Amino acid sequence: MITDAFPDGGKTLKQTNTASLSPEQVEDLVRLLMEADIGTVWSTITDHLRNGKSIRSLADTIQIGAAELILRTTIGRKFTDAQHPFDYCNTANYWLRTSDNPYQPRILYLMANFVNDSARSGQLYTSVLEQECAAFDAKGRTPEALLKLQDESILSFDIAHSTAIANAYIQAGGDPDAYMSNVAITACKFQDDPHNQKISHSTFEEYQHNSTHLRNRLLLASVRLLAGWPKMPGERDCYARFMQDWIRH
Repeated sequence: MITDAFPDGGKTLKQTNTASLSPEQVEDLVRLLMEADIGTVWSTITDHLRNGKSIRSLADTIQIGAAELILRTTIGRKFTDAQHPFDYCNTANYWLRTSDNPYQPRILYLMANFVNDSARSGQLYTSVLEQECAAFDAKGRTPEALLKLQDESILSFDIAHSTAIANAYIQAGGDPDAYMSNVAITACKFQDDPHNQKISHSTFEEYQHNSTHLRNRLLLASVRLLAGWPKMPGERDCYARFMQDWIRH
């Protein structure tokens, strides 16, 4: 598609395209990633490139779409279909940020296809975040109390509650560095499956670089995945041993 749309196959787009998607365009592309067929998604990306939108802005928006997969997942075993597109988009974005390869625009279509395919496969057409967050009342809770409650909620595998607490902390203007440190420590309490730590790191990395107004959703995704991704029996044995035999002595 990109070779048909641009005479040089899009090789100069990184230099010529410098405009960012508007907030409305970001939200529309995320919606299409969740709801539309892949032909529509690809055509939209091509149109944005024709209109001078930067590769970075489009890639950052697709990463938000990947986070949306996690934020719309409610069944533990299905988080694998959300976390892998997110992780692979993070890898693609790292390549975009650290490379000057002239074929960079092409990876946008691959990223979008992966996210869109997972959204349609999991039928993730409807957001659940608003309803979940509305059910939690953070009134009277300090940021420190919210972080402690968040840790406890993740460890009890309460997907909706963990996400709602995270949202309340962020909406209240809590320190994102303290938030990421807290989530990272919670992630390290699990063993056997490095996805718990890896995806947390990926969300933090993308949050630091993301240029869209929806970047906070990346932080929410880290908590939701930690609470939702199935854990193995005895997944906290190492942490318990650490607390009992080392840190207290």
